Amino acid sequence: MFGAFLEGVRRVLTAPAITLGVAAATFVLAAPLGLALPGMLPEDPDAITIADRVMDGWDAGWAAEFALVNGAASSAVAASVLLWLFVSGGILDRFARARPIRTAAFFAACGVHFLRFLRLGVVIGTAYWALFAWLHPFLFTTLWNRWTGDVTMERDAVVIRAALYVVFLVSLALVSLVSDYAKVRIVVEDRRSVIGALGAALRFVRRRPFRTMGLYLLSALASLAVVGLWYGAVPAATWSVAWAFLVTQVYVLFRIWTRLVWMAAEVVFFQGELAHATYTAAPLPAWPDSPAAEALENLTSRR
Repeated sequence: MFGAFLEGVRRVLTAPAITLGVAAATFVLAAPLGLALPGMLPEDPDAITIADRVMDGWDAGWAAEFALVNGAASSAVAASVLLWLFVSGGILDRFARARPIRTAAFFAACGVHFLRFLRLGVVIGTAYWALFAWLHPFLFTTLWNRWTGDVTMERDAVVIRAALYVVFLVSLALVSLVSDYAKVRIVVEDRRSVIGALGAALRFVRRRPFRTMGLYLLSALASLAVVGLWYGAVPAATWSVAWAFLVTQVYVLFRIWTRLVWMAAEVVFFQGELAHATYTAAPLPAWPDSPAAEALENLTSRR
């Protein structure tokens, strides 16, 4: 588990173009929204006035402005999700090979796996919807009311509430874990069937529950450590715009880096369990010669 995490760190460090490329793409996606957001926000200099109007009743003008901002933010989030689905195949392929690949090979892997990951996203999205639509109400409404109906001490109610949250969070983590290893198996084993990849990922996690979950928690702790550092260094209102922008971009870069380490560590762990260290089933694409070279070769063969 720890060896896979450290090897994942090494593979990410030896692929700086991946980190910088994802950071640049994230910046390009966020920049239009950041530039347009000030013009979308209410220009009322007195925020308390807006709050008073909303408390007194429905403010159609404020609601329209908020819906506009929310719609723009939702579009940016959707674009970011599609970006990650597209580049994830190339990123996992690069980490699985543990060696540099050319740009054409990277984007070829992205294109090959995009539709597979898109189908996987539909299945995993349905699973998340089921957890929030069914499991969450069952835990925090049905079981909560049943188990706390006769409770007289607040401490017991807090313990029950915490236990229910643990069950729900573990369920979310299991869905995420199976999804991650399904992506790994799709790329490393060149699987075309999403259902087959999900079944294989579920079997892989079921046979190694403590190590797979331990690696998941280790990667999650690394991400939480970066978030904790951000809360300690978050720009204050008195900072200059340039300095606040620089600190924010450094934080975004570290967030991307920890996410890549998460992906690389799972690839390394899977390869260490079921494949040798340099294995990946998808071959390097063989690009044809230029038309001129092919014409000369055809002419020579005819002679």
